[in-house]
Amino acid sequence: MPRRRELDELRSAEGTPGLRRALLFWLTAVVVLVTGLSSAFNWFFVDRAPQDPVQTWLGGLEAGSSRQLLSRADAVVADPTLNIFANRIYRNAAGRISGHEVLDVDVQGDRAAVRVRVWWDDPDSGERVRQEVHTYRVHQVERSGPFNDQWELDSPDAAPLSIRLPAPLDELSVNGESIRLDPDERVPDPSGPGGAWRFEALPGDYAIGLPGNSYYRVPEPLPPVTLALRDPRPVTVDLDIEPSPRMWQETDERIEQWLRNCMAAEELAPEGCPGSRRHTPEEDSPDLDAGIPDPAAETDAEITDVRWQLVSRPALVLVGSPEDPLRWVADPYRPAVARLSYLENGRPVAERIEFPVVATVRSTGQSAEISVGPE
Repeated sequence: MPRRRELDELRSAEGTPGLRRALLFWLTAVVVLVTGLSSAFNWFFVDRAPQDPVQTWLGGLEAGSSRQLLSRADAVVADPTLNIFANRIYRNAAGRISGHEVLDVDVQGDRAAVRVRVWWDDPDSGERVRQEVHTYRVHQVERSGPFNDQWELDSPDAAPLSIRLPAPLDELSVNGESIRLDPDERVPDPSGPGGAWRFEALPGDYAIGLPGNSYYRVPEPLPPVTLALRDPRPVTVDLDIEPSPRMWQETDERIEQWLRNCMAAEELAPEGCPGSRRHTPEEDSPDLDAGIPDPAAETDAEITDVRWQLVSRPALVLVGSPEDPLRWVADPYRPAVARLSYLENGRPVAERIEFPVVATVRSTGQSAEISVGPE
């Protein structure tokens, strides 16, 4: 046994240098592989020539790649309230450039001027309708690692586009696409409950409004907002709101349903509906139909054959609440009129009942709470 133990220790000692050499070999291979892959990545994807960042930028504008171009922009990284339009929104923007070509590059040390021609094609015919020549200035950034130095734009074509609303809504529409609004990204308005949502925007035209299925609409369509190539300026758009046809229709339908339910009742004072004035002690006795006597209402009278009939109702008019810009009420100053007829101790009686239609709507744009009832 001692002899076998000595032989095992000897073999183990003899195998250690070989194991170390093998491990060192594989470690070296991994390092070389990683270095090679990173170098290849830098060679192909890092903007190593002065014109490369300009080509990348203008190609992104042509492709509508808003998020790829702006996700790492200094302004966006520094401001959490500054959003970026989705690619589908920017691709729908009119006025984007259609193509470009580099004319010349003037390198002065770690800085360079890249002169390019850009053009716009007619979206229908594809023919070139306009072209311009611009100069982009770039600078070189030194970084550690092989092929890692790169050129960057001095001033990308982008500027903030702010959309101010009188109150927080669920959604906006930009270039025909809906945008969900995050309340945490609102820049508050110190003078009221509204605020602004801000987007870093690229050159092009932006049609701003509300989705077609919203409970609101813009009173007057806004002209498209244009951000110019090479000279984008911050823009602020004020978006007013008013009830849309959807809000009018659904509120009117709710009123109609309420009235049908009330007129179908067989009681003098159905719950949640207008009631008889003769049999409501706290109310003054109303006028009766001509030719029908007006005896004092009997508290223990036998009432049978109750019938309600709607005579008229005012057209719906929604007015805004001064306390809450998202709350709308039906104009209460024009009452509805109903005819209530019944037998009181066998004697026919008819009342003309005037009552307000109280309808309230509160909506944030994509949802609405509608309530209808008596005063």
